[in-house]
Amino acid sequence: MTARENIITEINKIDVAKLTSDLVKIRSYSFMDNQEQEVAEFIRDFLVSNGVDARLQEVATGRSNVIARVGGGNGPVLMLNGHIDTVPAYDMENAFSGEIRDGKVYGRGTSDMKGSVAAMMAALVGIKNARVKLKGDLVFAAVADEEEAGIGTKALLMDWCGADAVIVGEPSELKIGLGNKGLEWIKVEFYGKKVHGGNQEDGINAIEMAARFITYLTDEYSLQLAERKIDYLGSPTINIGTVFGGDQPSTVADKCLVTFDRRSIPGETVEDVYLEINEIIEILAGRHHGFSAKASDLLDGRNEIPHLGFCTNSDAGIVKAVQAAADAEGMGERPLVGLSVWTDAGFISNNTDAECIIFGPGEMAVCHTADEYVSIEQLKKAAVMFALTALEYCGESE
Repeated sequence: MTARENIITEINKIDVAKLTSDLVKIRSYSFMDNQEQEVAEFIRDFLVSNGVDARLQEVATGRSNVIARVGGGNGPVLMLNGHIDTVPAYDMENAFSGEIRDGKVYGRGTSDMKGSVAAMMAALVGIKNARVKLKGDLVFAAVADEEEAGIGTKALLMDWCGADAVIVGEPSELKIGLGNKGLEWIKVEFYGKKVHGGNQEDGINAIEMAARFITYLTDEYSLQLAERKIDYLGSPTINIGTVFGGDQPSTVADKCLVTFDRRSIPGETVEDVYLEINEIIEILAGRHHGFSAKASDLLDGRNEIPHLGFCTNSDAGIVKAVQAAADAEGMGERPLVGLSVWTDAGFISNNTDAECIIFGPGEMAVCHTADEYVSIEQLKKAAVMFALTALEYCGESE
């Protein structure tokens, strides 16, 4: 049999649906103690028991990445990357059951993104058990803390493996994501003068000031952002998330807090974003007597690395490798898309020379919802695609 046939045969011996279910049953949601440690140890032990070189990389007390590798040649290095933390259950019932039914695996993290991690694990084991020798290395990085500050990817970057290309397996329905938008969470605090509501002419209402700011964002600033459109990713966006202010109906509010999400496109920096928000504050201060506001980072500097956008060229080597693997599997040409959501690929692309794409099983629409699931068919295809892409990109040693 050919190397491709051997790999597929070995991958088909692995129950990737059960593997996904097992990962989901191990809770690793935000802010729990030793959040990713148990699932990281499970992944390492599974890989080691199947002959794959794997280790833990501690990123904080009780929190670890998993780093694994197959290959060992001097050719190109491809990294498969996925995060092993999840958001909490929220309103999802039986969130950690890992139930398998109707051709799907259900539970928190199935699409985002333990299903993809399971498929990557199967790909590594499939290559190892097929005894296929790659010209280059296939590295697997299962990282902590993607849903929060990104300490797992920060640790990965500080001990960078020199990957030439990276596939981040966030759910893309097996379409090729060339990039994602950047992300900044911003808070604006508005300051007024508190008086009795019957004497409002003597006060300054911070809620009214916030309302003027929000109106400017939606009526004027959003139109400016819409003009900055690029291929695949579209335009930057802004979303008002929360508004808090006031004490009670008969008191003029002296404080109001507005928080929002600003999605950026490649070429925009964090400094650019804050410069524009501060310019809006200055404009409104010139228009309205007593207008006073301050913009700052909602996370108060807890972001480990700036969340900048990226977009990889459509003719990049890793894109061609995925397309070639898809063609060999009879999947047809994979659509090229951009993602409006944040992924760790943004960190990697902006801090290394690696070509990065987003490619994985699952649907973004069900992530973080009460009905999160992943298709078993997509899981199986993803495992094969990850392995065959490695064969295409790294090459087979004679």
